[in-house]
Amino acid sequence: MALSVFDLFKIGIGPSSSHTVGPMKAAALFEIPKVIHVVDMPKPEITDDEFLVRMRACSLCYTDVKASMRGKHFFIELYGLPWVPGHEMSGEVAAVGARVEGLKVGQAVAVSPYVPCGRCPACRAGSYRFCVQAPFSFVQPGGFAEYFKVPGNNASLRALPIPDGVSFEEAALTEPVASCLHAIRKTNIGLGQTVTIIGAGPMGLILLQLARSCGAGQVIMLDQQADRLETARTLGADTLIDTGREDPVARVKEVTGYLGSDVVIEAVGTVATYLLALQLARGGGTVNFFGGLPSGTVVEMSSDMLHYQELTLVGTSSFSPDDYENALKMIAAGRIDVKRLISHRFTALEGVMAAIDLTLDKKGLKKVVILD
Repeated sequence: MALSVFDLFKIGIGPSSSHTVGPMKAAALFEIPKVIHVVDMPKPEITDDEFLVRMRACSLCYTDVKASMRGKHFFIELYGLPWVPGHEMSGEVAAVGARVEGLKVGQAVAVSPYVPCGRCPACRAGSYRFCVQAPFSFVQPGGFAEYFKVPGNNASLRALPIPDGVSFEEAALTEPVASCLHAIRKTNIGLGQTVTIIGAGPMGLILLQLARSCGAGQVIMLDQQADRLETARTLGADTLIDTGREDPVARVKEVTGYLGSDVVIEAVGTVATYLLALQLARGGGTVNFFGGLPSGTVVEMSSDMLHYQELTLVGTSSFSPDDYENALKMIAAGRIDVKRLISHRFTALEGVMAAIDLTLDKKGLKKVVILD
């Protein structure tokens, strides 16, 4: 039977060796679906190559929600339950290992949840998403804890000082912005192009702002929720399409002079929206499948879309270290407004369960736990 993350801390083994000192509180998933309790667990003590962070803000990602419902997460598969979710976080450096450079106790930092090794074939090819060592470098135990340690080679390279004027809650959203930046970068939006985004959730709204920053001439947003479409309007969307009230294919054709969209980004993650994305693109256009589907899902499409329509299909997930650094720079420069995406704030770890329920009910946008 797999050892839980609690056991790993107690006996001092895991992706990197550690001892423990003192208790702390963490919101942990004990059973599927979504049986989450705030419990005491050992606070990790760092080795010479690691550093410890006191969590100040951690944002809920839909990946955490899916894992709490279905149990599909690499950390759960490696170590079993209980599991502490959370990978969009910021905090204050609480302790620094002897061999960690560039960090000091008390420093406010945004922390990338993982770091690629930089040496494996995938890293050398620039495909950091596929680094074989990255899963073992994830923060432990997870962001929804009072403290987490940051293991892995080059650990200090994943902690970025939070610039003046950027709050902890804004810095926590560096990770989702980085994932969206990675998608935009691989989609190659040209100046003046029409970009259609399916889904005006938090990620779709970040993608909207990034598309604007890349010089998109027109951005079309699709969703079924009026409040999300209104937020998209205030963030710069040119055309709003309520897919529950009008035919999105006909409307996009009308808006684009019956050509179709140069770029379509699917940011929902359903078979239906994957197929819709293909219908919205012009001949010779690009479709980015950004929204994740459950593992093993099959999407059937006509070969005409590839052959006769000459579509370029792109899939993107996660981010590179450069994406993470550039994401924080864009937040600090005001190029990406993440504060307006935060709909719910909780001041205790007990808020994690409420945040998951709100997300499942499709209420609000980003939910953040903030600890003083």
